[in-house]
Amino acid sequence: MGKKILFFNIIYYAIIFVFIKMGRDDPSSSLGFGYFIIGFWIIAAIVLILLLIKKVIHPKSTLEKIGIFTATPILSIAAVWLILSFRENASSESYFDKDNHRYKVITFHYKKTSNVKRVEYYRSQDATGGTWVRDSTWLYFSESGDTLKKIKYKKDIEIK
Repeated sequence: MGKKILFFNIIYYAIIFVFIKMGRDDPSSSLGFGYFIIGFWIIAAIVLILLLIKKVIHPKSTLEKIGIFTATPILSIAAVWLILSFRENASSESYFDKDNHRYKVITFHYKKTSNVKRVEYYRSQDATGGTWVRDSTWLYFSESGDTLKKIKYKKDIEIK
């Protein structure tokens, strides 16, 4: 594959993955990063078309043509969709205070049935809620709603 095509691909995917990571690290602004990704796809497509028109990049071999294809949003969209399809998202997250500690309850649901899949409980190590440790009884459910298992934690240690 030509060095220019390879270089374009490396830069292209580095920027895409930075935007994805930034969106995952800060879910409250992930929609904004989604717009950045779409904007970047448009800019990258225009640059790629200009490079092809001006003959800066001239794909001759099949490998170089595949390299051009991989630098388009089609493969990026498929990769992002694949990554997100395997990612488990919390359905709800709630907080409450008790005995000078902050507690967090995270609920996960099955994608197909919307039934509760798992309920996790965390306790902060201090009143500020900075560092979270597993606490209380975690519940795991089947898709039909039956309780599969219960695991008790106290300060991040499983109690048997």
